[in-house]
Amino acid sequence: MRIAVFHPGAMGSKLAAQLVVAGHEVRWVPDGRSDASKARADEAGLIGASFDDAVALADAVLCSCAPQGAVDIAEQVGRAGFAGLYVEANPLSPKSLQAARSAVPDATFVDAGVVGPPPTGGPSPTHLMLSGADAETAAGLWAGTAVTPMVVGSEPGAASAAKSSYALYNKGKAALAVLAFQLAEKHGVTEALIAQQTRADGGSLKDAGLPEQLRSVAWRWGPEFDELAETLDAAGLEGDVARALRQVWTKLS
Repeated sequence: MRIAVFHPGAMGSKLAAQLVVAGHEVRWVPDGRSDASKARADEAGLIGASFDDAVALADAVLCSCAPQGAVDIAEQVGRAGFAGLYVEANPLSPKSLQAARSAVPDATFVDAGVVGPPPTGGPSPTHLMLSGADAETAAGLWAGTAVTPMVVGSEPGAASAAKSSYALYNKGKAALAVLAFQLAEKHGVTEALIAQQTRADGGSLKDAGLPEQLRSVAWRWGPEFDELAETLDAAGLEGDVARALRQVWTKLS
């Protein structure tokens, strides 16, 4: 199958690489992208093309980017008249997801969400949550690869909800750990905090370098927490929790 991927970042390039492993012909658009993106695309075995050619030749489109760019990409693909399988693999709120879905009216829309590290075949699995009428078709794209597809619902929204639930827990505790280290540093008691890493509930406190390590992803995780806040609001839950934690990523970036 011929697939276009927008845009191959740290996660998107690895998802695309596994599509190449599965035998698909995968294109991307190098125009305006960074040298780092080009290096990732080359390593993944992707084929460079113009936007028009990438979409026109595609049977399927994979959108895996920072959440703040997802609706814009869907709108561009929709304006190009794409009518194939559109896999939206960004952590979006119900409102943003509906906007992306409406932007590609001629496409078969599948909601997706990645849980886990970029797929490399390592010990920690990469689960690709999928939902929608053609979720099984989308799952088949990664057959026999390091990606483990999981169909979680028949309607778009279920996959994003599954991804958002895990992200709230996993990245939420990371934000709390960053705050804990920052508070300890302000009072000169970082070593005392690190000493608690031997406790069974020490969790993320085992790495004093966590704030600096997460600085490189804070620009992307911040908008993800904006989407999480709206997702919680839509469910009648405490969206202000995500809004507060969003400030951790704002200041870290």
